[in-house]
Amino acid sequence: MKKFRKNLLLALSLMVIILYALGCSANTKGEMAYDSGSSSAPAAPPVEGVREDGGLEAELEAEKIITTINLEFETTEFNESIEQLMDLIEEYQAYVESSNISYNRHYNNRSYRHGYYTIRVPQDDITSFKKDLQQIGNIISESTSKDDVTKSYKDIEARLRVVTVKEERLLSLMEKAEKIEDLIALENQLTEVIYEKERLNSQLMDIDDRVDYSTFILHIQEVDKLTSTETVETSFGTRIKNAIEHSLYNFVDGLQNMVIGLIYLAPFLVLIGIILFISYRIFKKIRGKGNRLD
Repeated sequence: MKKFRKNLLLALSLMVIILYALGCSANTKGEMAYDSGSSSAPAAPPVEGVREDGGLEAELEAEKIITTINLEFETTEFNESIEQLMDLIEEYQAYVESSNISYNRHYNNRSYRHGYYTIRVPQDDITSFKKDLQQIGNIISESTSKDDVTKSYKDIEARLRVVTVKEERLLSLMEKAEKIEDLIALENQLTEVIYEKERLNSQLMDIDDRVDYSTFILHIQEVDKLTSTETVETSFGTRIKNAIEHSLYNFVDGLQNMVIGLIYLAPFLVLIGIILFISYRIFKKIRGKGNRLD
């Protein structure tokens, strides 16, 4: 009996082990089949405008950047430089927002003209326009600033949408209003809403204009001699040539200023000479009388 129980227990143990092994084998085959199917089946292409996680892609709006460029020029041919500037403005379909020409007097009483121009240039042409500006004179100073107004623009758009919804709601209420006092109150509110809507639209148009047309602020000054543009890369021969030219210019300019200065002083020199001559004659006459008395 004991032997029978022992054999039965052994048989049951073997059956459990066999069933467990068969179960593990089936799971392994199923996983392999799943992996094989996953790698061979092509992935579905993402739907345009929809993220893989199921959400809609946010459309990226263009940034609103206001560009302002300041340039300062020197020129020995003021009129010619202004004409070249006007030709460039016409060529690039830009326009002058403001302009002013003034005269400054220096120590030698010579007048030099200064031109101040604010020019609006299409955003796409600012690089080529700036490059062509080099022909009107010698650039001695330049700076560029960029103002990102994207956030402000979006805020104004959001307020405009709110105002538009409010306007539509007021119009709907006015159609349903039965009392005169209610209609008048709604009209007053509608007037304020329309004013606010126009103000916000005006702000958006102003930003669009400043973004689409960059601003160039130019200062063109007339000089006798252009400022040297030597850099660390300037060759030794060029530096010698510039030094000789600068020395000759200073000599000629100094000589001219001296002659002009003498001309300005001529009346005073003549007056001083007359006074000295009269003083000398008087002194000589007094001295002659003294000698005779002795």
